[in-house]
Amino acid sequence: GHQGYEYVDLGRLWQIGKFLGIVFWLVLMLRGILPALVKPGDKNLLALLSASVIAIGLFYGAGLFYGERTHLSVMEYWRWWV
Repeated sequence: GHQGYEYVDLGRLWQIGKFLGIVFWLVLMLRGILPALVKPGDKNLLALLSASVIAIGLFYGAGLFYGERTHLSVMEYWRWWV
């Protein structure tokens, strides 16, 4: 349900669903990138793209760590990522 922090804030169930969608996107991206990383040659850009794909999922996941009893200042910091 709605957490009441903002008018347009997603409910926790929708945030979890969005996170699962990001994980699915992460798996699809890595399935396409990893075979190119195994081949010999220059792969600096592919490594950077892989790191950014992983970081997007991790930063969004870290933003879901606040709860009902979290202090407002801590919650605002984590909610910024989401």
